[in-house]
Amino acid sequence: MAVLLDTDLLPARERAEALHAAYEDQQPRRRVVLGTAAVRHRVEQVGLGPRSHVLRTGGTPLQILRTAHQVRADAPEHLAIGLRRHGRGLLSVAGDEADLPTGHLNCVDMTRPYRLAHTTDHAHDVLILPNDEAGVSVDLVRAAAPVLRRSPVYDLVRHHVAALFDAVRPLPPDLRAAAGQATTALVRLLLATAAAPDGQHRVLEDALGPRIALYLETHLADPDLTVERAAAAHHVSVRHLYDVWTRAGHTSTPAQWVLHRRLERARDLLATSDPATTSIATVARRSGFRDASHFSRRFRQAYGTTPREWRATGPT
Repeated sequence: MAVLLDTDLLPARERAEALHAAYEDQQPRRRVVLGTAAVRHRVEQVGLGPRSHVLRTGGTPLQILRTAHQVRADAPEHLAIGLRRHGRGLLSVAGDEADLPTGHLNCVDMTRPYRLAHTTDHAHDVLILPNDEAGVSVDLVRAAAPVLRRSPVYDLVRHHVAALFDAVRPLPPDLRAAAGQATTALVRLLLATAAAPDGQHRVLEDALGPRIALYLETHLADPDLTVERAAAAHHVSVRHLYDVWTRAGHTSTPAQWVLHRRLERARDLLATSDPATTSIATVARRSGFRDASHFSRRFRQAYGTTPREWRATGPT
């Protein structure tokens, strides 16, 4: 996580300039218009891969503008999925103005000018993705943005975005990237089903593979995780789950994928935890293994060394 701006750490005379720089010097660029109150603002960023990130912003009233000049100068195309945590605000795009209710999602097409007005003290999370990485066209984003709530997965994505910043903040980069991939799949699903409700069944089926991977990832620490449980959670048969998994491009079975991810998690824990307070058995349990001996056998098969030896010497 990076704190891009915390005006509490700056002299009052420098805060406005620092706030302008925090938005105007980053891609995609935006301009800030301040209110009459004393400036107080904080911006934190967590990366979700090389090109995507989630921001947590908050402070006193202000407006964030995306100007026509910035749209012309910036590349590539981006979209933003925002969630207001508290405070009041308005979003204006192409002459249309919409209220931003607390606890609900909004979508901004960053390929055209807009005005986001925080009219009170506020806190706001926003997920920023390149359109090509999300796999969505500008036309799809524009069609979906005003009608997000008609998507059958709106509440699923809303709760996901609400928890995203705090959930990924403590993760190492590889796991944040994995969370970013799953998040991108959910955003694609949200936009596609909102924009084209008549094609929802096909879109839901196309997104099932990433949804299953996200389910397995978030339940890695549960030793009772099985393919049968994952299938039941998604209301499909085990056979259909395997078919979807293969179509999604996986070359290993779901069980093999889970074992691989558990071992990677264990390896990260061994590298970052204190041996005095985190035993091998604790690492095994936190990674989803029932007992330390089974964990040690699997670890040695995968990496050619025991967990204890790996912790002492690091990767060879």
